[in-house]
Amino acid sequence: MARFCPNPACGKRYPDEVAFCGECGSITIQEQRAGDQDPRLGTRLGDYLVVARVADGAMGRVYEGRHHSTRERVAIKVLHADVARDLVAVERFKREYEAARDLAHPNVVRVIEFGSTPEGQSFMTMEFLEGEELGNVLRRGQPLEAARILRVFSQLALGLDHAHSFGVIHRDLKPDNIFLCRGAEGDLVRLLDFGSVKLQMESGPKLTAFGTTLGSPFYMSPEQAMGKQDVDTRTDVFALAAILYECLTAKIAFDAPNVAQILMKIINQAPLPPSHQVPGLPPRLDDVIDKGLRKDKTTRYGSSSKLVLDVCEAYGVEANLEHWAHTSQAAIASALTGAAPPAAAAFVESTRPASSKSGQGGASSSSYAPPTRSPNVMIGVAVGAVAVVAVVAALLLR
Repeated sequence: MARFCPNPACGKRYPDEVAFCGECGSITIQEQRAGDQDPRLGTRLGDYLVVARVADGAMGRVYEGRHHSTRERVAIKVLHADVARDLVAVERFKREYEAARDLAHPNVVRVIEFGSTPEGQSFMTMEFLEGEELGNVLRRGQPLEAARILRVFSQLALGLDHAHSFGVIHRDLKPDNIFLCRGAEGDLVRLLDFGSVKLQMESGPKLTAFGTTLGSPFYMSPEQAMGKQDVDTRTDVFALAAILYECLTAKIAFDAPNVAQILMKIINQAPLPPSHQVPGLPPRLDDVIDKGLRKDKTTRYGSSSKLVLDVCEAYGVEANLEHWAHTSQAAIASALTGAAPPAAAAFVESTRPASSKSGQGGASSSSYAPPTRSPNVMIGVAVGAVAVVAVVAALLLR
């Protein structure tokens, strides 16, 4: 794809990576293929000139933009026309902008402007990110290196704790909402898509019928899977632990062929410990995952930082998130080479059944059978099963 100078007196053509005309200094515009014309290219949305198409998604189209005077490079996300007619989708889009705007943290995507196109479609301008989603990395089917995990998750914990300090709960944390920008020393993390955000003191409009916006099923907490309204910061902690599990093992913690089975696994089962999936992992990581994925949120980690601090200790390095978030991946790898991970902690309390600690006793290869439950807990599970049916229906209608 090439670009051209829009100045009628010039019109010089350039390769796609050339942003400014070398003759007159104009901002270059991406050329379009015959039969695939986008009338927005070359026009302005807010303070920004639309210069190129970047990507299309289910919700909207993303463009590259340039500020008309400062020439700052940005991304402009515009809702598709059919989506713009959905009031819930528009409200979610606006909420995504408002939540990110108020957070202002280096590990949360920076948003700049919100408005409407002349056709009435909402748009949002944000910083232009170069890199890829964590989801793309995981879809290659390989565990992440330990040094990369420490750098990425230290940044994630700092960003999430900052959001939580404002009473903002993401509620849809997943690998595709974690962007890894390319940096000279390693990944620079940006949290994306706060459209499902919940404010702990919120009294505004609900975006679904259950009093909680539904997250992505693989990373939903048990309380979300059961349709409960008492979602808090520990919902994001559960999702973070599920993502960590996937980064350690290259396996989804709660995998199943359909949504109903995924949700029932989340409610009733625990995944195999990471060290059973990948021999040689520090044994304390099993305990971190176990506590992060507790069904009862009151026994889960209370914050993202506490979870990741324990990850640091499991690897035998200093528990200092700020340090590892800003240390090069190469230097972290060097530190890990000389580290001595501690032995497995004494097994005192866990959501796992006793028979499955060794990976035997009838447990399946992908997850443990649920532990023995009291009658009261079984009643709760039965109620949860009813909620799962409702949650599945809502997910299918999204």
